[in-house]
Amino acid sequence: MKTKQRLSTGVLVKAALLTAVSIVLTRFFSVMLPLGGLPALRVGLGSIPLILSGILFGPLVGGMVGALSDVIGYAINPAGGAFFPGFTLTAALYGILSGVLVKNVKIQRSKWNFNYLNALVMIAFAAGVLMLLVLSDSLLLVDGRWQFGDAMALPILIATVVVTLLFVLLPFFSDSKIKKSEGGISFDKITFIVSLNYVFNSVLLNTFWLSVMFGKGFMVFLPGRIVAALATIPIYSWILYVLTRFFKSDID
Repeated sequence: MKTKQRLSTGVLVKAALLTAVSIVLTRFFSVMLPLGGLPALRVGLGSIPLILSGILFGPLVGGMVGALSDVIGYAINPAGGAFFPGFTLTAALYGILSGVLVKNVKIQRSKWNFNYLNALVMIAFAAGVLMLLVLSDSLLLVDGRWQFGDAMALPILIATVVVTLLFVLLPFFSDSKIKKSEGGISFDKITFIVSLNYVFNSVLLNTFWLSVMFGKGFMVFLPGRIVAALATIPIYSWILYVLTRFFKSDID
């Protein structure tokens, strides 16, 4: 009973520390970039502690760290506009999704090369963007020829193709350069966790929240958020890969 209590206290202390780090990185050491003339793209490292909390402590604690970091962070420094609960849900999902993959699915024990699965995620993402362009009439098939019905369709399509190709090929190249080690989580699996989180939470879900919050079309915010993936996914992957080397014993 005492061991469980000490462990619980230790987890809470570490979770509180990760919450504080996320707040500082998000509210004071990030940059808000305009999309469509609105503050719609936060560039920073604030989501890394959220993903790490899920990896180390599971979906419940990871979700709590994400939700609390957003709510408390907004109360301390409401930079970026009015409070919107959708972003709190997204912050929680960073920890929940990472925790499910590591603590429940236990992908770190899998013998699969997750570079292939990561490639499928990115290809599915590209296919989803293409479908969205067609359904929104931004990309039209007229007399057997594809035409752009929206000025934003071409940059969205180019950005999607570039990001998809990069993240289909880059993990294979990076993984071959990294020395394999026992324990922790291999780089291909870290990249999968980051890619899945970023595509679902940032590119899709947060873009939807922004369109609801500002009353603008989804396509207004999508290109910039796709382009941001070019830097965000590899940087997050490398940082988390290094951090998990120090927490091998906490990753079951």
